[in-house]
Amino acid sequence: MQQTKNARGIWWLVFFVSTAALALAVYTHWEWLTLILPFQTTAFVKAMDIM
Repeated sequence: MQQTKNARGIWWLVFFVSTAALALAVYTHWEWLTLILPFQTTAFVKAMDIM
């Protein structure tokens, strides 16, 4: 059986970058800050290897 390479490190990076972007959006009162949430939650699930 072949094992596929797991890119969890990239997903952790995406998660932390999107978390920083969300914190910046909250701090600057950006109206569309909820647009960041799908990226953040998807990256977290992929990084934890749940999906």
